Amino acid sequence: MNLSLSRSLRFRTAAFSLVFALLGPANSYAAPAATTIASADLLIVGATEAGWAAAIQAARGGVDSIVIVHDGKWFGGQFTEQALACVDEDKGVGRVGWGVDWHPMKRSFHRSGLFKELMDRIEAFNTQKYGSPMPGRPYHGPSTFRPAEAEAIFREMIAPYIDSGQIRVHWNLYPIAADVRGSRLHGVTFAATDGGAGRLAVAAPLTIDASDWGEVIQVAGAGFLCGPDPKSRFGEPSAPDDLSSHPANEMNPITWAMIVAESDGETPIGRPPRFDDRNYPRATHFSRQAFADLQWDQANPGLGAIPHWPDAGKESPRQLSVYTVRRIVDGSTSRDGKTSILLNYMNGQDYPLERLPAPVADALEATGEGASTQNIVTMNREQRQIIFDDAKQHALGVLYHLQNFVDQRAPDKTNSFRRFHLSDEFGTPDRLPPKPYIREGLRLQAMYMMREQDGRNRDGVTKNLAKERFAHVMYPDGLFAWQFHYDFHRTGRTYLKSEGDDGPWIDFHKPNRHTNFMSDRSVFPLRSLIPAELDGLIGSQGNVGFSSIVSAAIRLHDQRIHIGQASGAVAVVALREGIDPRAIPYDRALLEAVRHELCDPSTAGVPLLIWPFRDLDPSHGAFVAINRLAALGLLPIDPREVDFAADEPATEPWLAELRDRGFEFEQSAESEVTRGEICRQFWDQVQQQDWTRFALHRVDDRDADGDGIADGDDPLLFTPNEPIVFEIERPKLGPDSDGIPAVELTSGNAGDLRLIDFRGPGGSPAKGWSTDHGDAFDDERGYGWGRDLRSNHRRRHVYEGPRDTFLFTRKSDLWECTLPNGKYSVTICVGDSGHDQPGQNVIVEGVPFAEDLSTVAGMFAERTKIVEVRDGRLSIELGKPSVSTNTAINWLAIQAIR
Repeated sequence: MNLSLSRSLRFRTAAFSLVFALLGPANSYAAPAATTIASADLLIVGATEAGWAAAIQAARGGVDSIVIVHDGKWFGGQFTEQALACVDEDKGVGRVGWGVDWHPMKRSFHRSGLFKELMDRIEAFNTQKYGSPMPGRPYHGPSTFRPAEAEAIFREMIAPYIDSGQIRVHWNLYPIAADVRGSRLHGVTFAATDGGAGRLAVAAPLTIDASDWGEVIQVAGAGFLCGPDPKSRFGEPSAPDDLSSHPANEMNPITWAMIVAESDGETPIGRPPRFDDRNYPRATHFSRQAFADLQWDQANPGLGAIPHWPDAGKESPRQLSVYTVRRIVDGSTSRDGKTSILLNYMNGQDYPLERLPAPVADALEATGEGASTQNIVTMNREQRQIIFDDAKQHALGVLYHLQNFVDQRAPDKTNSFRRFHLSDEFGTPDRLPPKPYIREGLRLQAMYMMREQDGRNRDGVTKNLAKERFAHVMYPDGLFAWQFHYDFHRTGRTYLKSEGDDGPWIDFHKPNRHTNFMSDRSVFPLRSLIPAELDGLIGSQGNVGFSSIVSAAIRLHDQRIHIGQASGAVAVVALREGIDPRAIPYDRALLEAVRHELCDPSTAGVPLLIWPFRDLDPSHGAFVAINRLAALGLLPIDPREVDFAADEPATEPWLAELRDRGFEFEQSAESEVTRGEICRQFWDQVQQQDWTRFALHRVDDRDADGDGIADGDDPLLFTPNEPIVFEIERPKLGPDSDGIPAVELTSGNAGDLRLIDFRGPGGSPAKGWSTDHGDAFDDERGYGWGRDLRSNHRRRHVYEGPRDTFLFTRKSDLWECTLPNGKYSVTICVGDSGHDQPGQNVIVEGVPFAEDLSTVAGMFAERTKIVEVRDGRLSIELGKPSVSTNTAINWLAIQAIR
């Protein structure tokens, strides 16, 4: 920031401070005599991971005076004071990715930005102390840390800016009032969390709300949402048509995480108040077996469970158990020889926010009528604490259940949780983290609200069918890359029929609140950081513009740091230029200035990934050029080509496309230049011009591109388009995927060719076809199944012919046909004209025809291979044992080879 601007800002904020002190905020709050007055260029509320990142980004961008105010005493949010010590990062479904092989979803992108800087330091510390950068060897992860140790690294990274006076931090304060005049926020007043009489009033031209519950947004009167969104609000495909079964307080649940550390002997905890083992039927297999017959008032809530702990000598490998699912230090391999474990979402630890238990509801109603059905976002701190106290006891009940009920039933007690104690690293009286893990909170009503249909994968309904691709909507003001599934933990609560809401309960998945839907590779729009109406405010942490459904996919460790970095960069440009952030998406120079702060080799720190290429590492020399050109729309990008291949040779067709976009380059016939090097040259040319050539031309104040969609509902701000609707993108059907038998299969000598149509009863087979209705093998008929499958048939009434019908198996079944020994050309068609069918498996005479093969509705897979019959029967194995997917066979053609 230049000197004249810096002086101007200091003068301006000092003036705001004086007015604030004399007049008090505009919402009529009167500052008491004990109020301390402060001023800053930038106020950041929340030392969460996003608030921390915003502060560092703003300091690096030259903002001279930054004040952070936090309602606790730890930096790092979910990393630290919420104890999420097993890192969850952007993930996708590609088989090639960055992450451990055992995980069903792979890390989508190389780490970048402040998140990479942080994780590099955490993993270096882990290597020094524990002997490994990833010492936990968890089933989920793989990166882990001890929360207190991570907090020290957060503090270490921000310390230079605090030591210089550029950043000032005030702890244990929360917002109680805002100075709003007209449509602008000028400052915020804070009170002490311990109830003390002192107040702090901070005046600033710009405030970032990175708090847990969007408290500045609330006290400032900015628009926000919380709870479920009906389909009528955003048109999202998985949103409920109405909210009759989705009360206003339904949210992604909170979880009071626990860190337990290995003890020298047995250290069981005391029995929590109102403890009941029946609250935890999913905790372990022992628990499920004991309580499988309990009758809940919600039908079929699901009772899946995981193993308890490994036996002696088997504890070290990555494996699914309570002990290892989120282990943060493996004592078997670490230098200190002590295991520590994060207990989080341990099949019963989550705490839904609807249908609260009777004692909790009664306590809330005592604070005000209707408080028990109020959304937790809008509760006051006293009311939230009532919920928090019960969530703590519920979490402690998990540990007590493991240490007693499970321990009593486990044959091998070597790794029993009775030998673990609650970590004392948080310094709290109950040894629990200061805060719960908050998955969903306030949603800012922003310039644009991100919607499910913008980014949800369109290869099929569920993520099992998803393939690597960029999102349907790539926002023109994107600031960083993200990808994840729409991850709802169980949002519903069900009680025992016999005892009601004063007795045991478990959680359950409500319709479309699950983890089955997947996003594609997406970007986060700047507009989702900016309030729709109030100036002087930027959203951050989880307080940004997205629907409840999208919030379930953008809440991970790296994503929250990226949001913080983005909000800090927006603040830098807005303060430097003396404009409000809402002007930035409409001005090319301003937008690119924000991207420059985030992704440029001249800026401090590691550049941030803006465009979601899978293979692009920030250490690559062309990283910045490729990102900036892609964000500008100057690179030819196929929706399916998620790797950029920067070190591959630049082909002439690709260069021709760049020339069409204004790149001037003549390649020597003797030289071979990589795509990355070409991008560096192209980016150099772009930077030598001003932004006039790329200017954003606004047609109308409310509809920038004149397409009839108001800007607030238009994801593609300067590209005329139709309203975005979610639709499965059906692949084009070819000869091997249309389900229509090839011509040559319908001709030939009858003795050489057999055609089998797998179908239910009714209707006449086409000429030359035999029908299979699922009957068991019969010598006279000469073909059939190893068991009766006559009930496993479907007809979709979509197409004519054998592709419209099929028989299916969900297990492993055998179909056989009597044939003379010899070689045969066998063609099998699998698929479903009406529904997606993931994970189909077919083996013919030991030859794999389909292995975990997925087809979308209306698409088929026709496979032809040569097999040999040696025992007088052609044997076809369909499906797999112990799977939950169908294998659907439409028809079969067998041609003898003479």
